Amino acid sequence: MPDDDSETQEERALRAIANMQAGADIPDEALRLSNDYTDRQTRRLKLWLARMTGRG
Repeated sequence: MPDDDSETQEERALRAIANMQAGADIPDEALRLSNDYTDRQTRRLKLWLARMTGRG
């Protein structure tokens, strides 16, 4: 789950790039960013489906 829902996708990407430039593990940062994106999109899809089926 994302650390901070108020961050934009661009802010999260820039933070990941800064972390990589500072010596963070590149595959780990890339995976974290990818998982964050997937979690957000999955959450959006679930909310949409709930609205469409009258469960939300």
